Amino acid sequence: MRNKQSAFSLAEILVVLALSAFTLLLTVSPLENSINGLQEKIFWQSFKQTWTNEIISSSKFKKVHTIAFKNNKIVFSEKNNRKVMVRLPKTMSIRRYESISVNDTGSISGRTIIVDSTLQDKPYYIMIQLGWGKYHVTH
Repeated sequence: MRNKQSAFSLAEILVVLALSAFTLLLTVSPLENSINGLQEKIFWQSFKQTWTNEIISSSKFKKVHTIAFKNNKIVFSEKNNRKVMVRLPKTMSIRRYESISVNDTGSISGRTIIVDSTLQDKPYYIMIQLGWGKYHVTH
């Protein structure tokens, strides 16, 4: 007599694998968007902290600082010496190169920097106020 063992057929295994892959794909995309959103929040916090430190340092030590907005990074420097660099997440980019000078009193010229984001429908606008180094970010 033959012993008949029960097992899954190849078709059943392929169906289960296909359903598992589909479920995994449905969860990975929202997770990636969530991670990218978190990276953008971390960038804005880092930018705010570095900006404040540079403005205070400029007026405290009476030195001229430069803030360069490049494609994927923002470089804060003192007399053309690289000091601090804040990198943008992969979902963000600066529309055009801008360089801003912070004088020795912490005063700054007014500008608007446009930052594009693949996660947002509208770009971010960093509106830098003329005077004491204040800025506002809007959509």
